[in-house]
Amino acid sequence: MRITMICIGSTGDVRPYIVLGRELKARGHDVALCAFATFESLVRQNGLRFLPVSGDAKMFMSNLLDGSSGVAYLKQVRDTLRAFITPFLRDLEEATEGAEAIVATYLGQVLRSFAEMRRVPFVQTHYFPMDLNTQTPISSAPGQHVGKIWNAATYPLAYLLVSTLEKYYLSDWREAHGLAPRKLSTTGDYELMGHTIPVLYALSPLIMPRPTTWGENIHMTGYWRELPAQNYTPPPELEAFLASGEKPVYIGFGSMSSGNMEETLDIVAQAVRQSGVRAVLSIGWGKACVKGREDLYVADYVPHDWLFEQVSAVVHHGGAGTTAAGILAGRPTLIIPFGGDQPFWGNRVHALGIGPRPIARDRLTSERLARALGALTSTPRYRVAARELGQRLRLENGAANAADIIESELQKWRDEEAAKGGA
Repeated sequence: MRITMICIGSTGDVRPYIVLGRELKARGHDVALCAFATFESLVRQNGLRFLPVSGDAKMFMSNLLDGSSGVAYLKQVRDTLRAFITPFLRDLEEATEGAEAIVATYLGQVLRSFAEMRRVPFVQTHYFPMDLNTQTPISSAPGQHVGKIWNAATYPLAYLLVSTLEKYYLSDWREAHGLAPRKLSTTGDYELMGHTIPVLYALSPLIMPRPTTWGENIHMTGYWRELPAQNYTPPPELEAFLASGEKPVYIGFGSMSSGNMEETLDIVAQAVRQSGVRAVLSIGWGKACVKGREDLYVADYVPHDWLFEQVSAVVHHGGAGTTAAGILAGRPTLIIPFGGDQPFWGNRVHALGIGPRPIARDRLTSERLARALGALTSTPRYRVAARELGQRLRLENGAANAADIIESELQKWRDEEAAKGGA
């Protein structure tokens, strides 16, 4: 079957999709991955067809993860989409032509609308909770610790605001393609052409127990595990740094590239010195404004699955992919969330007992970070809990579980269509 996978996001979003795409391809499917052009080389290196969409991944993620929350965050989403929505929709039309099924990350009803237009099965995926529950508020909602009533209330409110925005940027396109106008909604819409849309969470119930209120169409598959660092050879300088003393801490902020990254990296450099730890600092999409020292190695991107085996603990922004990599490696974790779903991951890490309380980026100081680094590296219970959780998670095969569900659901769709035809 020709499956088009659409992943609008950063490296941490795309890499798990490649893992799932490779699993589906190994089962005989013709898989294409549609993403920002930045990821073309990575996708093709892993044997998948690549379909580009307009837009700059770095700018897109920077705009969506600027620390805003609630209504301010949704306004930021609206302004970001308005800047590139017309060529973006045109590219998606080309990418979905000939598709027999679509698997996609969440972007309101935009990506699901293409399955509706093409009249093909659609599979929704998430990396963090987007369905009503009382354990946590929806991503980007303020008030992470208000309580169960607030947690549950954030989902209908967020979906109502999202559907309001969609009338702003999607109505004309739907009308032009003969699709009915979208109605305002307070829930995720999982009905499509008489079929129920399956929802896959690339998340383990060991990390967050599956809410009992979720429907049968919602599945927690386990993580779609990090790609192996094939034939990776570290720079000699990095090898020398790792061998020159006790295991360092990894510190990195991935796709975060907001205007204050230079200040953030400077705070990190000061905190490393104050705490007395050694650290590998990955600058990611930030600027290389910090110089290496005897206690600090400054690196561009190094594959997480290789690097995390060499360090004693990890400190990062709390992107879903980086969080998963650190937990799977069994490393104590400290999260410095910038926005989006990152506060959720910071709170989960602390609740699981594998690291200190998160430090929000806007509250980060060298003194706070130095204290947290000390706790992260010297608290035995963090090490034990992280190691045991990582061992249990590595027994799961999330990509295979997801592929099983996708194949089952696509067959179910065909059977339902056949039944309609015979009625």
